[in-house]
Amino acid sequence: MTDALQAVQLPAEFRHRLDFYWQSTAVYAVTLIAYIVIRALWESSLQGGQISIVLTDPVVVLLGAFVVGSTIVLLFNSAMKRTIIVTDDGITFTSRFHERTFLRGDIERISLGRDPRIRVRGVFSVVKIRIVGRRRTLRVRPALYTNEHALTACILALRPKKVQP
Repeated sequence: MTDALQAVQLPAEFRHRLDFYWQSTAVYAVTLIAYIVIRALWESSLQGGQISIVLTDPVVVLLGAFVVGSTIVLLFNSAMKRTIIVTDDGITFTSRFHERTFLRGDIERISLGRDPRIRVRGVFSVVKIRIVGRRRTLRVRPALYTNEHALTACILALRPKKVQP
């Protein structure tokens, strides 16, 4: 983990990944097209040179809703431009409309763990950052950002040093 930290120069910027959203949109769209073609072959209307699409077919409506919904989510997340910027002084969470900075002195505790509610790829599924004066912990899922191992290493570098008596 220290090798990943040495490879990343601070300040480091980590962008929100969008690959899951466009992949799901593509899979839903291909499934919709495949269903329409198979349905047309089944009804033998494709052999006559015409394809009749029944928009009231429940499967077409369901797959169409998935395609439209995943496209809307992809466009929304693309427009938000979420990033995490880690510097020597602290960590900054930015989006198109909002920016929050937490300084190194405000960080009470940083812990790694697995979130039992969600299974994401990567070494650690969640990094919990406890901020002084804040009731709830910040939960960062490194797998949702580019270069997740470097992000985890940079966040761990912000851990407060324990004072020995």
